[in-house]
Amino acid sequence: MPIPTLPRAAKSSAPAQYLGFSLQQVRLCYYLLSVADGIAVSLEHIDDVGVHRPDGTALFEQAKSTLSGKNPASNKSEELWKTFGNWADTCLDTNIDPSTSEFRYYVSDTKAGALLTAISKADSPAEAEKVLKKIKELFEECEKGTGCEPHLARFLKAGGAVCCAIIQHCSFHAEADPVAAIRDRLKVLPVDAIDDLCAAAIGLAVDDMDELIRQGQTPAIEATAFRKRFWAFVRKHNFSNVLTPSIDAPEPQAIDRTLLGAPLFVRQLNAIEASNIMLVTAVSDYMRTTADKVKWADDGAVYADSFSELDEQLVRRHLLVCDEVDDTQPVLAVPDRGRRVYRECSNTGMPLEGQTLPSYFIAGAFNCLAQTRRVGWHPEYLTLFPPE
Repeated sequence: MPIPTLPRAAKSSAPAQYLGFSLQQVRLCYYLLSVADGIAVSLEHIDDVGVHRPDGTALFEQAKSTLSGKNPASNKSEELWKTFGNWADTCLDTNIDPSTSEFRYYVSDTKAGALLTAISKADSPAEAEKVLKKIKELFEECEKGTGCEPHLARFLKAGGAVCCAIIQHCSFHAEADPVAAIRDRLKVLPVDAIDDLCAAAIGLAVDDMDELIRQGQTPAIEATAFRKRFWAFVRKHNFSNVLTPSIDAPEPQAIDRTLLGAPLFVRQLNAIEASNIMLVTAVSDYMRTTADKVKWADDGAVYADSFSELDEQLVRRHLLVCDEVDDTQPVLAVPDRGRRVYRECSNTGMPLEGQTLPSYFIAGAFNCLAQTRRVGWHPEYLTLFPPE
């Protein structure tokens, strides 16, 4: 798949310096593991990190570390207003439309000052205008030519329309541990392998970027190709023999549509008064597990009959859990009893063909069985839900 067309490098970008920016490397890897197919991620091209979509729009991210002891998110931070000045210059110099772009100010472990907080919350033109007025007031208070004043002047010089658009489409993100976001993307893998695989993923992203720069090519990596290389690396080195997810977590809209359709497994959960969180998680698990079964069978990663064998084990597990709950907690109300059985079943750990399953798969498989009435959570589920 071709990389989307990228704008020419911004004046503030510095590809040759990327080896010294460990935080930027981490963020590069995070986006490569997270964005949708067809999207490219660049390093020190349009910004510290850039996310380039097929439709030509982009996300500009400036990543700042707090290791220096200074707060790069404070009201008068030179780094903050240098970033806004650079964003404004990039929009003007490269004909980027700020109203269709995203601007992200990412900082490792700090609190935003009042102005950056207001910027991050300004999600309408009217709110952006109010924040711009506060920025102009700060500019008037600054001593000319010192501190953040030159950068504020550069930002404001772009004009109200550009400034307001950047403000409206800017967000602030802070994380105490930037690597945690990558760990979260790899949480389907065994805990004792996560840190090694995080290091491997970041190293692979850096190596790919280094090679592009050496060849004089645009410093941008196509995310789908990167993920294929990374998971091939995982399989090659047999990191705990893991089956990898075929899709990401479903979008909220897709989950809402499924809930609205009320399939049988959802009605079974409603019969035990499941919370909204339990329902949403169940639908997500069901959708991902269903997709995994098809993909793994098609790819030959799993023999199709193995799913039937797993189902038999899960049906047996369900019977044992029901017996145990009835024996140890006979006074539980029916809804409480049903939720206890569901949680115990969902927390079952079981491999498939000796391979480690993603954390959601067993819960999703139980919901697949509930969809066909092979298991249920209400003690009278066979009567409540007769064959259709």
